[in-house]
Amino acid sequence: MDRGIQKRVIGAGLFLGLLLSVLAIRLITLQIFDSDELAKRARAHYEHEQPLEARRGRIYDRHGELLACDQVIYTLVADCRHLRDPGLASIGLAKKENAGPRHLRNTYQNGELQERYLDYVVEVLSKASQLSPDKLSAKLRSKEKGELVLARHIEADYRRQLEEILDSHAIGGIYLRKSHQRIYPSPSSLTQVLGYVSSEHEGKAGVEKVFDQAMRGIDGLKVCERDRQRREILAYRKSKIDPVPGRDVHLTIDMALQSEIELQLDSLMATYQPEKISTIWLRPQTGEVLAMASRPHFDLETRVGTRRNIAVTDLYEPGSTFKVVAFGAALDRGIISRDTLIDCHYGAYDAEGFAMKDHAPYGELTAEMVLAKSSNIGTYLAVKPLGEQVFHRYMSLFGFGKKSGIALTAESAGAIYPVNQWNQTSFSSKAIGYEVMVTPLQMAAACAVVANGGIYRSPVLIQGLSDGDNAPLEPVARSSTRRVISQHAAKELTEYLVTAARDGTGRRAAIPGYTVAGKTGTARKHVENVGYVEGRYVVSYMGFLPAHDPQLVGLIVIDDPQSKDKNLYGGTIAAPAFRSIAEEAVKILRIEPDQAEKLTAISAADKVAAVR
Repeated sequence: MDRGIQKRVIGAGLFLGLLLSVLAIRLITLQIFDSDELAKRARAHYEHEQPLEARRGRIYDRHGELLACDQVIYTLVADCRHLRDPGLASIGLAKKENAGPRHLRNTYQNGELQERYLDYVVEVLSKASQLSPDKLSAKLRSKEKGELVLARHIEADYRRQLEEILDSHAIGGIYLRKSHQRIYPSPSSLTQVLGYVSSEHEGKAGVEKVFDQAMRGIDGLKVCERDRQRREILAYRKSKIDPVPGRDVHLTIDMALQSEIELQLDSLMATYQPEKISTIWLRPQTGEVLAMASRPHFDLETRVGTRRNIAVTDLYEPGSTFKVVAFGAALDRGIISRDTLIDCHYGAYDAEGFAMKDHAPYGELTAEMVLAKSSNIGTYLAVKPLGEQVFHRYMSLFGFGKKSGIALTAESAGAIYPVNQWNQTSFSSKAIGYEVMVTPLQMAAACAVVANGGIYRSPVLIQGLSDGDNAPLEPVARSSTRRVISQHAAKELTEYLVTAARDGTGRRAAIPGYTVAGKTGTARKHVENVGYVEGRYVVSYMGFLPAHDPQLVGLIVIDDPQSKDKNLYGGTIAAPAFRSIAEEAVKILRIEPDQAEKLTAISAADKVAAVR
């Protein structure tokens, strides 16, 4: 063989051997060292991780009426990596340009193919939805990896239309993901108690926020493969972790009563145009809140209105309703009794270097009539022997100056201030409900102390939690209790309140067939940086019934009512409002009358009048 040819053959053999060695080394590197990374890249083209959103827990009233739940909706999502896959792009453009996918891949470079496909996606989606073409184009080109949310809150009917459009146009890389939207069957009732959730499904106020973690549940995950038409290949589903639904919350609220008081508050707002109103109704033996509402309220559908729960956040000076604390303390310590005579100084008292006045010139009154007539002077002189420190302690025992711990956000503790911050008039002012700041909830709970035989029960709003339909109810921690005044003192104070409701300032709260125990409140309205304003008041009424077997405690507070026809007093405005609600409440709650004979007499009189 020619020596030159031999050299060329040997050279070619060495080159081929070297080339095969390089290829072998490359294959070994790919198989051993780079296999995981390459497999990950490959999986990214056909595998899809889909979060499975957990259903948020529902909220029910005490009878199982649904108050809040999740509705299935869909989110339109773009997978940025899939949108730039040449295979998916060529399939989509083939539909538009009436050409084969392979022909398109041979005609266009990858970059040009991707751009044309993105333009096609923008064209189809902008026509199928209200998305702006320019904004949609900018968004789809904003990143090359990960996901982009294009539209939220897509309902089931529209979702089917979108899927048909995506399928008919062979659009890949765009998916509809199942999620949930919070809905409230009665969006204008109990709104400040329920609270609301954000667009991210996070509880932001009320029960929704307090029980956010329990109600959220645990999201799941599905890892699957998709074909060129975006359909899941079930045979190649890698894994699926099912979501765990959130826990359901059961309230103590009775929605039949709640609906009634909402109507009553709307009527009061229209009649008196007050700044705000709050009302609370509860069972004294358990502390369960049966109804709670305020105005202005919050519309859960439009998200317009006052979001805070006025009944637990806003403070006011209660005026004469606070006198139950003074009389409860004095009776508990035995310094007064029903027949104790108290000199009310004919409506003007200035023996201690400060002046007190009454709305009428009373002389000597029994302790019972001092409360019934709501004498400021008599109330102060009745409680004065206790001393400041002891009276302050009773205010605290009744629940003032501290949070009740109810399961609601932003509850205020109010303010009663320590004795070392009192001035010369503080004792007399606090005894009659001034220089104290309370919430409506605190005042209702204090009234319940008397109705409950002298025992304080912290108000509760939650019956318990459950794990879905027909699951057993897991009770939450019940209300804390403490004795505030003796049973004897509570019983005697109840009689005082019955007299006040029957013969005193609260006569307009009377309900046929029921013995009502209650107290009016008329406090001058204090405006920040102005002081007490002439002719403006916060009027209220609180009471319970039947007085000697209390089943229901109610409080209504009307802040700054306006009226040309009525005096702006608790007895003229708040007491009739209390009666209107209570008359419906006894029917809804099936509370038996304790004076049935009076109902019979009234019914008989009505029949006689009808005959005449």
